[in-house]
Amino acid sequence: MTAVRPEPTHRAAPAPTGSTAPTGRHARRETGVPSGPLVPLRALAPAPKPAGGRLVVDTSYCRLTPHLGARKVAVSVDGLPLRFAWGRTPIDLPAGRHLVEIEVEHRIAGRRSWGHVADAVPVAAGHTVEVYYRAPALPRLDGSLGPARQRTAGLALCVALLAAAGAALIALLVVAVVLLVA
Repeated sequence: MTAVRPEPTHRAAPAPTGSTAPTGRHARRETGVPSGPLVPLRALAPAPKPAGGRLVVDTSYCRLTPHLGARKVAVSVDGLPLRFAWGRTPIDLPAGRHLVEIEVEHRIAGRRSWGHVADAVPVAAGHTVEVYYRAPALPRLDGSLGPARQRTAGLALCVALLAAAGAALIALLVVAVVLLVA
């Protein structure tokens, strides 16, 4: 329902032509005459933001573990749980030391997560702090977190296991071909 305002019985004076200051009253659409006295608007300064900084979390995983790309990264800052996709994620925080915990979520609820790591990160007011997280190549290993790009934990063991599995597969194929030919 639309409210209808009754017409005022008095007319306001027209606006001075030389004034360029914005006013707090709108002009009537029909006549262009202000609907009330002209009141100069005050310039309001934006409210000051609390002194804080920015934490940028750069998350990545190894090419030998492409299945991790389908999972989300669970980041906890001072106990506040957050979920992100892989890559760079900025988080605005107040200045001070913050406990940052990162892990890769498991698809099945109740299962142990992949690559859990926790560290205290200092964030200064007005500054941006970057931390880099790298998921491990194998489950049950801790991830890597630091101020520079991190190496993949368990990469050598993962490559050795893949080489051993490949060698075993080739040996089985050779045995199968020898038995079929003989």
